[in-house]
Amino acid sequence: MPTTNDALQDRYYVAGLQILAEDGYGGLKLAPLCARLGVTTGAFYHSFESWQDYTTRLIDHWHTERTTRTSELARSEGDINERIDLLMQAGISLPHSAEAAIRVWAGIDPAVAAVQEDVDRERLDAVQEAFEALIGDPERAAVLARAALYLLIGYEQSTGVHDVATLEWSLEQFRAMALAMADESGKTFSSPP
Repeated sequence: MPTTNDALQDRYYVAGLQILAEDGYGGLKLAPLCARLGVTTGAFYHSFESWQDYTTRLIDHWHTERTTRTSELARSEGDINERIDLLMQAGISLPHSAEAAIRVWAGIDPAVAAVQEDVDRERLDAVQEAFEALIGDPERAAVLARAALYLLIGYEQSTGVHDVATLEWSLEQFRAMALAMADESGKTFSSPP
């Protein structure tokens, strides 16, 4: 059975995400991964049972590190403005090119698709909870959270220049809308059809 320490496994995961970001899903292969880390394929198989074992762990690692831990940290933040800041910064700092490659991968592999669905749901839930805590209206919070998630996914899927400053500005507009909604009392909210 393969054995490895957490620090070494983390190096494999970081390298895998870098390959996804730079070369897309098609570039994630054993030889480039080993070359990037300066290890042999034998060393790889000392750490992982198979390529499938590695890719499963890679996607699980991405899920845990980039979604589950962030959601837990946000939920532990008592100040709602700080919670929204934390979620915004987490969204801005995502490895967007790697995430785009993972969405391509999810279109091919049902197991990756299931993890991607969990990631989207967890992110949506965390943002919706934060907006609801600010606004006090579950319907408004749900609409804002979905729109913010759609913005993030669209940003990741766009080709060409990724302007993180515009992404940050756009996400800030959702906060401004939520604050305006929190200030409104008794005004009607029209949901999208």
